[in-house]
Amino acid sequence: MQVVKGHEGAGATRKRGLRALPGKIRRAPAFLVKLAHMARFAAQAWKLSRRVAPFQIFDAADCAAELAGAGLPWPGTDTQLAEAATGEASSLLAVIRLLQDQPALRQRFPRALSQGLEGGFARWLLESPESPWPIQARATLRAAWLDRPSLAARRLWQHLDHLRTLLPAGLLPPWRRSLIRWMVGTARPAHGTPLPSILWFLAELAEDPAKGLDELWLDSPAWQARWPRAQEDPAQRQAFFAYAARIPAMAPHVQQVRQANPPGFPMEKGEPAGVNLYGHFCYPSGLGEAAWQIRRGLEAAGVSIAPRDMPAAIQHDLHDRNGMRGPEIHPLSIHVLPPEHQFHEIFQRSMSHPRPDARRAAVWYWELEKTPALWAQRARSYDEIWAPTRFIRDSFAQVMPVPVRAVAPGVSLGPVAQRDRAHFGLPQSAFVVLFAFDMCSVMERKNPLGLVRAFRQAFRAGDDALLVIKVTRGTFDPDGLALLKAEEAQGRVLLIDRVMSRADAMALIHCCDTYASLHRSEGFGLTLAEAMLLGKPVVGTHYSGNLDFMTPEVSRLVACKKVNIGQNLPQYPQGSAWAQPDEEHAASLLRGLYEHPAAARALGEAGQLHAQRVLDPQAATQRLLAALTALGQGQTGKRVA
Repeated sequence: MQVVKGHEGAGATRKRGLRALPGKIRRAPAFLVKLAHMARFAAQAWKLSRRVAPFQIFDAADCAAELAGAGLPWPGTDTQLAEAATGEASSLLAVIRLLQDQPALRQRFPRALSQGLEGGFARWLLESPESPWPIQARATLRAAWLDRPSLAARRLWQHLDHLRTLLPAGLLPPWRRSLIRWMVGTARPAHGTPLPSILWFLAELAEDPAKGLDELWLDSPAWQARWPRAQEDPAQRQAFFAYAARIPAMAPHVQQVRQANPPGFPMEKGEPAGVNLYGHFCYPSGLGEAAWQIRRGLEAAGVSIAPRDMPAAIQHDLHDRNGMRGPEIHPLSIHVLPPEHQFHEIFQRSMSHPRPDARRAAVWYWELEKTPALWAQRARSYDEIWAPTRFIRDSFAQVMPVPVRAVAPGVSLGPVAQRDRAHFGLPQSAFVVLFAFDMCSVMERKNPLGLVRAFRQAFRAGDDALLVIKVTRGTFDPDGLALLKAEEAQGRVLLIDRVMSRADAMALIHCCDTYASLHRSEGFGLTLAEAMLLGKPVVGTHYSGNLDFMTPEVSRLVACKKVNIGQNLPQYPQGSAWAQPDEEHAASLLRGLYEHPAAARALGEAGQLHAQRVLDPQAATQRLLAALTALGQGQTGKRVA
């Protein structure tokens, strides 16, 4: 299970809060000063929305005045274009300035930035002989545009609750002047939000008259409750517009929206007979991938999905939530989220209104034989709990007050980037053993240091062998990361600490000779499954969820014994049982794969065929459909813990 800072279990949160109380009292004056600043900003925003004309991003003078207030220059078009080849940031700023100075371009391409690289404006700017853009600077601009320039600023709005509290209507024209002042004056220094991202975000809002209203509806549970189908039902959309027109200073904007978008214009809609799917879609992790696997499978089967992303943390979420903010409009819902989240917190953090009569199933991953009592209370909020493996099912079945259904997942690899070993800094000839893990998943459970010890037993100094440990979010556990760096410094261990795209992560596995995990427990073991699907011989602990797809015939299972956890760890209390893998046995298994490459290849091929059968996505989708049918046939009744 992954632990995101700020989302521990309730007991741990209370204890930490009590320990921190003396410090909080000392910091109270600073908090009160901050609160006063926030109140003053909110009051100023209210005045600006009523007494000052809305901010016009495409008015160069207005833009320059706002930036000057923060001590930032806004040069002319010629200067911007001359600097365009010097970097991606200057290129993006130059695009804004070009649109400011040429109203005819905005008329010709009314959604110049919103349509992205595939839009007419981008093609004209980067490919047309008429384009004023320097030819030598076009590749730089294309690369910058490809990275979704507005995303960093957009994520601030989607993640920061206090921003939406200060400016609840901050995306609407009357409040955008306050929004740019906050983003330029506060977000840029505090969060490192680039100025080009701020300006592109505001420009995209300005290009689409309906976007601000639609964005607010998607993030407003109260509006979703009042007009649940405002995105697609003409009558509800008109009622929503009528309400919005009564907001001070909004009537002209709403009229513009009505003219630009006739009733029934959908942004993110779903059909009545579908499924609402909640998950960490923007958080690159095993749990996020589990939600994506369910989504892809159901969509391939023709099921209408209303996906709803629940933000994890601004420093972790990497993707845009657009297209992942479907309201809970369907009668059935699946939550692929950690059990430590309370039911009301899920809807609060995902900014979604719960449908009163929906039947819900929770897909929960867990790594110990004993389930926390708190989760049994949380389970009362659901109609069923779906267990991805037999290990999890057996743990849950002991305590859950609602039915526990085994619903084994499928695994699809998706695209694998074409990368060679040199791309990852790996030697071409070495026998490479790989292990990848997320530091948020608790390093003691993942046990990379045990693997290091087994590797050093298996290979002598003269052997051409390398252990690669791929870490995601290493800074989550600085002490653990320091231990891994110390092992790297001793040689024969390479540490890679960065977030990769899924395609690159699959490419890294493809570059290894064998994949090994000496975990102390796994709810499922996604990376082991992925390595098997890529045809790699796999070594893993003979314990927990990975045994659903790893057998002695198609993998190398490391002997282990059960031990009690010696200290309290995040999510894992002292005294709970998990496995201690036999490092000497693991070393002998790794050595055998190194000395017998033909047998290793045969093992990888056998494992691949087995994994393709056991983890077949289409078969998993059929299991999901059967579980959904059973869920829908049960009695409706709200059980909220």
